[in-house]
Amino acid sequence: MIIIIKPMVIELGRSFVKMTIIYISHSTTKGSHYGAVGSCGHTWQTVSRSNNTWYQNTTNRPIQVAVGLFTNKHLRVGSATNNYVDVIHTGNDHSEAMNGAIVPNNHYYQTDGYRTWTELR
Repeated sequence: MIIIIKPMVIELGRSFVKMTIIYISHSTTKGSHYGAVGSCGHTWQTVSRSNNTWYQNTTNRPIQVAVGLFTNKHLRVGSATNNYVDVIHTGNDHSEAMNGAIVPNNHYYQTDGYRTWTELR
C-alpha cells in the first residue's frame, strides 16, 4: 500500500482554505498517475442525492464526495448521524468550486444545500 499526503492551501475568492489531499493506493506499480488513485477500481459517478438526508458509505473502502454548495451551507461527515463534523461551511459566498471530503467506510455524510454532487467510489 502506498499513502501520499499532500498538504496545500487553496485560494477561494477572498478566502484561503487549508486542506490535505490523501492518496491511497493498493498498487505498488511505479509510474501510476496521481499516486495510483483509481487503481482500486474507484470511478467518478454522478449520484442522485437529496439535501438534509444522511447517506452511509457501505463500499468497504473510503470514498471521496465532491459537492458544489449554495451560500451558508454545510458538508458533514461522521461516524454516526449524531456524531459528525462540518467538513465544509460556505459562509456568505456560494461555492463555485468542488468541496471535497473523504468519507471512511461505514461513515455517514450529508449536506443541506448542494448544487452539484459527484462521488469517487
